[in-house]
Amino acid sequence: MNESQKEEEKQILLYSECFPLNENKERIKVKPISQVHKLLSGIQIDPNKIYYKPLGPEHFEEVKNLHKEWFPIDYPEEIFANILLHNQGNYVTQAAFYFIEGENKEVILGLIMCEWRYVDKFFFEFVGDNILEEINKSIDYEEEVQFFLSKQKFYTSNYILSLGVIDECRKMNIGTNLIKFTFNYAISVPFCVGVFLNVIVDNFSGKKFYEKNGLICSNRLKDFYVIEDKKYDSDVYVRIFDREKKNLAKKYYNSFLNWKQNLFRLFILKPFYFFVKLFLIFCLCRCFKRKIKYD
Repeated sequence: MNESQKEEEKQILLYSECFPLNENKERIKVKPISQVHKLLSGIQIDPNKIYYKPLGPEHFEEVKNLHKEWFPIDYPEEIFANILLHNQGNYVTQAAFYFIEGENKEVILGLIMCEWRYVDKFFFEFVGDNILEEINKSIDYEEEVQFFLSKQKFYTSNYILSLGVIDECRKMNIGTNLIKFTFNYAISVPFCVGVFLNVIVDNFSGKKFYEKNGLICSNRLKDFYVIEDKKYDSDVYVRIFDREKKNLAKKYYNSFLNWKQNLFRLFILKPFYFFVKLFLIFCLCRCFKRKIKYD
């Protein structure tokens, strides 16, 4: 292999801090396998033409390949099938796209995939028991605290399965826009307490990014990742929504209670009062007829 070939090979290697450090304290670099890199070769991306939308079945293969470039974990194909092909209701996706006019194709520049999970004992084992105090602080009325503690499974959380941006589009705020989408979407869902995710302990730039966007490290899971038969710890980052979010939940909860009360009035109380009135009218009519008869 001549020098120019070696130089070309070096240039096409991709870098991701999700990969652990090797024995030389360097990041493992991987060769690109997704189509986006070839399609974007020699193209100057206009940030104003980047658009966002959910992923679909047509993105199945490209999403799988991007995950292989970004993460050292072998994601089971069933996960991508459930999210992209079977359109399971407990997943949410959003991606940044760019349309290449010369190729008449759109390419994925970055993506985020999330899963809705119940807030239960496994949630607190995952994120750490100390986060319960943080959740309770964000709830500013007694009724919801009691409801939360007694029926935790009515509450949900949004778990970020993966978040990635291609090397060519770093520093374009794509990652920030994607995670903000997740926050805004989760906040709009009643009784969602917050967002959480895992990150390998030595992914320092990733942790800095999450902290910049309002997440805090709440727990460390020992030997969470197994990469090439070696175990690595994981930090759990969490963002618990504030009182403004909880007030929204209270509004929906009160609406739910009012809805039940209205149904009770409509189908129970009103018919009951109606039949009571009919019975009283019937009794009065009987009494009136008897009085006329005896008169």
